[in-house]
Amino acid sequence: MTRFLIAHFVGAAYEQVQDAKIRERYGVLSGAVGIVCNLLLFAAKIMIGLMTGAISVAADAFNNLSDGLSSVISIVGFKLSGRAPDAEHPFGYGRTEYIAGLVVSLLICLVGIRFLESSIQRILHPTAVSFNWIPAAVLLLTMAVKLWLGAFNRCIGRRIESPTLLAAMQDSLNDVVTTGVVLIGMIAGRFTTLPVDGIIGVLVALFIIWSGVRIARDTLDPLIGQAGDPQIAHAIAHTVLQTNGVLGIHDLIIHNYGVGKSLASLHAEVPDTADLVAVHELIDEVERKVWEDTGVYTVIHMDPVRVGDPRIDAIRDMTMEVLNKIDPALTMHDFRVVEGERKISLIFDVVVPFGYTEAQKEEIRAHIMTGLRAQDKRYQPIVTLEHTMTM
Repeated sequence: MTRFLIAHFVGAAYEQVQDAKIRERYGVLSGAVGIVCNLLLFAAKIMIGLMTGAISVAADAFNNLSDGLSSVISIVGFKLSGRAPDAEHPFGYGRTEYIAGLVVSLLICLVGIRFLESSIQRILHPTAVSFNWIPAAVLLLTMAVKLWLGAFNRCIGRRIESPTLLAAMQDSLNDVVTTGVVLIGMIAGRFTTLPVDGIIGVLVALFIIWSGVRIARDTLDPLIGQAGDPQIAHAIAHTVLQTNGVLGIHDLIIHNYGVGKSLASLHAEVPDTADLVAVHELIDEVERKVWEDTGVYTVIHMDPVRVGDPRIDAIRDMTMEVLNKIDPALTMHDFRVVEGERKISLIFDVVVPFGYTEAQKEEIRAHIMTGLRAQDKRYQPIVTLEHTMTM
């Protein structure tokens, strides 16, 4: 069924998932299928809820209705994210997909809170719940539909690497668990006078709220500005470092503007004796190669470094030994030596892992000063402490 829907609604070019229009078609297809399925499930469950008087079933029904609304928002998000860049948004509208996911999560939380209140009232004021096997069979059928919908969204979500659709997949699987718990509660209500329906309703509501919070967290991360994908970072680094003439890289930063829409910048170390025009041409070629290999538009800044000078190399190695004694996780770049009559300035940047406090950073700076001055009292370290942006 999934292949049939993709072939007929996405088109013959369904494998070109990096194309914005194809990606939009996938998103619209998933949203449309979600709307149809969730409206049918809502209608079936609300009828069962009215027939049996079960608040837990009604809560589950409105959870499906919120899922249908989420599918509408998902379609809007994909439509907006597929818009071409313009003067006001030169990097496109890809992040609207994340915003759509955030709105979906808020709606899910609101539904959960509303039915948490209703379920608590049902516990405080119990009402008898009728039961027969026909509504139970219908609930089992709705579970099967949600299982298929989850598999459908997983297939498409992984194909186009969409956090919104993967969140919809997880929500569908959550609904299967939710409906299963509701069904167990209906059966258990036949054998006890405890307010099982209200208790199950509370559990379902809490599960719905937790699902919404989880989706919100996943969509907020890229909006706030999370670290770049390590796989993409390694791919960029590999492409740049395998280029003859590039000695090393640092300050690799990846900016995400939506799935498949990233911009990167980095510093590439090159010999200070190299021809400036030749190095400029080399960097242009590397930027094109990174685009071809990763699909990431990259801006590379050239950092000239001195190589082949035994004295400078020895001081650099000695400085690295001092850093390793402080913390093996510390790395260094942009190392320069400026010699004067009475002092030798060692200018370099040190990459410090996240987690260090400002006081600990000052301790690192002091240890570097002590370690280097112990080697030669003329050494005057000028150190810039920074964090890595990608890994």
